[in-house]
Amino acid sequence: MSGIMLMVVGREPGLFQFTISSNQTNANLRTLAVNAGWNQSSAVQATIGSGVYCSSDSTGTPGLTINGSFPGGVSLINGGFIIGRGGNGGNGANVNSNGTAGSAGGLALSVSSAVSITNNGTIGGGGGGGGGGNSAYHIYNDGKYNKQANLGGGGGGGGRSGAATNSSGGAGGAASGGEPNVSGSSGGAGTASAAGGGGAGGSYIGATAGTGGAGGGWGSSGSSGALGNAGSFGFGPYSGGSAGGAITGNSNITWVAFGTRLGSIT
Repeated sequence: MSGIMLMVVGREPGLFQFTISSNQTNANLRTLAVNAGWNQSSAVQATIGSGVYCSSDSTGTPGLTINGSFPGGVSLINGGFIIGRGGNGGNGANVNSNGTAGSAGGLALSVSSAVSITNNGTIGGGGGGGGGGNSAYHIYNDGKYNKQANLGGGGGGGGRSGAATNSSGGAGGAASGGEPNVSGSSGGAGTASAAGGGGAGGSYIGATAGTGGAGGGWGSSGSSGALGNAGSFGFGPYSGGSAGGAITGNSNITWVAFGTRLGSIT
């Protein structure tokens, strides 16, 4: 958790104020306060600066955690983004084997200590990954013989993520055993700016396998993969991953301003 903490101390007696002015990964508010010079007894007021991300590199870890002891109390002013990691896109299917569903997005904010929050920015769970597209096969005549073209499904797009790391798009289905084999395309990565799009399914003389589902935006599930238009299908399509939650531990929070909150609040 690197970053520069700009401290503004002394506006109120016994109040320690500091600003998180650069992006943080898997951040813990108490640890940030201690690293900024807090004496671990006075009241704390932390500010996330405009445009700054507190985000996660794993769907199993929140973008920001508020826990532990704050003897004088703690308040948080969010002027930036608290974001969970997006789920990875699912793999497109092969004609002879399964693809996969999209992965769930991660949690943005976990709270187990009493805190007052003024949210002037965004708190959003990571988007769910898109599901893989179906595989297909197409029987055609080359003018002399009937042949089978095998078509792989498209990979799902990664869910919208934070600044810490992108989510991955799913691999396209790798077709084999046909005449010809046309693999699906991989899904796009999910970034802090946008979810990834689904990859195209393999296509041959007008027959196509399924497109992968698009990744979900912050606080939204990924889309399911699509069924292609070929006459005969292999495996799939597959469902999108669920959205990451915005907040857990809401009973510990006193909200001064709600701001933008995307995803479940429990």
